Amino acid sequence: MDDLTKEFLAESQEGLDRMERCLTELETRPEDTAALVGEIFRAVHTIKGTTGFLGFERLEKLAHAGEHLLGSLREGKLAVTSDLISGLLRLLDGLRAILSLIEATGSEGTRAGDEDSELIAELAELNGTASAPDEAAMHGMSLVAPAAAPVSSQAAPVASQAAANNDKTLRIDVDVLNRMMNLVGELVLTRNQMLQSGMESANFPELTRRLDSVTADLRETVMQARMQPVGNLFGKFPRMVRDLARTCGRDVRIEFSGQETGLDKSLLEAIKDPLTHAVRNAVDHGIEAPADRVLAGKSAEGCLKLRAFHQSGSVVIEVADDGAGISIEKVLKKAVERGLVAQDQASSMSEREALQLIFLPGFSTAAAVTTVSGRGVGMDVVRANVEKVGGSVELESKVGVGTTLRLRVPLTLAIVPALVVQSGGHSFALPQSALVELVYVPRREAEKAVETVGAAEVYRLRERLLPIIRLNRLLGIEMEEASESHGIYLAVLEAEGCRYGLVVDDLLAPEEIVVKPLSAVLREIGLFSGATVLGNGTLALILDIAATAARAGVKPVERGSDETETDEVQVKSEEGMQFLIFEDRARERTAVPLNAVERIESVPLTQVEYAGGRALLQYRGELLPLTDDGNVLAELETEQSAEEVLATILICNHAGPSGRSRTGMVVRRVLDVSTGNVLDKDESMGGMELAIVKEKLTMVHRDFEGATADWKEVA
Repeated sequence: MDDLTKEFLAESQEGLDRMERCLTELETRPEDTAALVGEIFRAVHTIKGTTGFLGFERLEKLAHAGEHLLGSLREGKLAVTSDLISGLLRLLDGLRAILSLIEATGSEGTRAGDEDSELIAELAELNGTASAPDEAAMHGMSLVAPAAAPVSSQAAPVASQAAANNDKTLRIDVDVLNRMMNLVGELVLTRNQMLQSGMESANFPELTRRLDSVTADLRETVMQARMQPVGNLFGKFPRMVRDLARTCGRDVRIEFSGQETGLDKSLLEAIKDPLTHAVRNAVDHGIEAPADRVLAGKSAEGCLKLRAFHQSGSVVIEVADDGAGISIEKVLKKAVERGLVAQDQASSMSEREALQLIFLPGFSTAAAVTTVSGRGVGMDVVRANVEKVGGSVELESKVGVGTTLRLRVPLTLAIVPALVVQSGGHSFALPQSALVELVYVPRREAEKAVETVGAAEVYRLRERLLPIIRLNRLLGIEMEEASESHGIYLAVLEAEGCRYGLVVDDLLAPEEIVVKPLSAVLREIGLFSGATVLGNGTLALILDIAATAARAGVKPVERGSDETETDEVQVKSEEGMQFLIFEDRARERTAVPLNAVERIESVPLTQVEYAGGRALLQYRGELLPLTDDGNVLAELETEQSAEEVLATILICNHAGPSGRSRTGMVVRRVLDVSTGNVLDKDESMGGMELAIVKEKLTMVHRDFEGATADWKEVA
């Protein structure tokens, strides 16, 4: 294929993309009809004019028929109707099919009469004429088409092949190419100067800095050349949403924002299918039928919003609808019916966990299988394809309000900034996009700072409990005995709503790494997203932050608007309610509802004060009354010097007569967080209840108001 034909194909595809966008806008922007029709006419006219020169007769005939109809529309002889737009969209499909055939085979095919005459006749009928355009008649084309074979029988495989070819090409601004050429020239010049000067030369450090600067500029420019606006992908959806809405009996308006957001070409292609699945699901499953929307107090027309924006080194694409939302009960029922989860598991799931079931293979809430959905294939593919390129998928939904699907993908797959750390003598790379902060805990403070709740370790970071993952233990790396002077290096990471601290041996340096794919063996481990070669020549595995959290059992924390900003270690519920179990002086197992515990504080015994025979603690600018039913404070005072003794205090937030208030409960030690069933209350036990927790009888403490009242009397 010659260069002229390649250029014609590229320009024609761009013209058809504009035509498709304008056609879908014709129905929603009647005030701009003249401008939109003019744009469509120019696109078809350009194709027709060039095809005559290149000798593509079949394409020329079809374009001429479309131009004839558009001419009448532009002159005001025809009104814009839904049928007219549908006919022009079929013209668009016909032109695209022939262009794809030319791109794939170099020829437009030989069965033009059978494949095109019916479409030309339809366009003529829409134009209100009894005969086809003169030029078509001049070529001896019949208006009455025989039983035509579907165009897709030949065009579908060809179109997919042509699409694959398009994925390999990219249009780049000339200014970007000129800058790349200049930088390559600078690179060659710097290399020559380094070769001539030698490493012992006085100006060698300066040449090294210059080489580093030119290399960085070249990398940025190459990345810029690969960037494509997300709007190129968004432009495909108005037509699809229009056709799908008509098929499903919906009335849908689509809105865009952030179309100018840039994304690497390869990533744009990788998320095309997942995003298409998401849009189809929003129209078919999310937005209700017009009659149902009116009954629910909404407008008959549904709204689908596609939004793209940059966030923390990634690109986030949101697909949001104002539909019925996702019924958690319906999701759980379907999951149990399809055998995806057991009934007891379903009954204990949180709303967030239930929504994740939608991403399981084979899940579907559709009542019947249709051409659009219902086969249980789709959302699992969305997540798998996005995660394959290092991204993540989040889902939010509220019944009666709507659903938002959020795709988060890296800007580029080629080069990413990372922090290189070391654990057990091995190097690992942590993507900086997931890095929140770095913390060093001296060894003398580590034992007090790291607490244990059940089997989980947590670190108190600015009054928040942060789950801790020790990388060497997670990977099964044998460790040598650490020196007494060595503290804890903590990398605070966040991904998919999970924030945790990763304990490593050492922090090496930030580095821009070139991402390489993993071998099949390493992929099976499921903890790494890639590998890289560091500047010193050593190999390093790139840690998958979300997969690490999942493997260690760290769960996202759900916070309501009235909840405190405290990270909690969440434990999967089995039945009943959750309790924090502790031990008092008498070694009795006592529990307090977990939702009442705001924090677990370790306080030096010297900070506990007394007034009127009551223990008090100055806490965040207020006097906090302490309850010590087990006389733990008295026992601690006899153990060691008061300066060295730490009292464990549960800061409990509870409702009182004048609003919410705090009370501190002194305990000997925290044992566990678990779930249990509350038994009938025993009034003879002074506000205490009994519960069965882990098959053991446990006292439940709820009488916070009594403790507060006693303190007020003393005060």
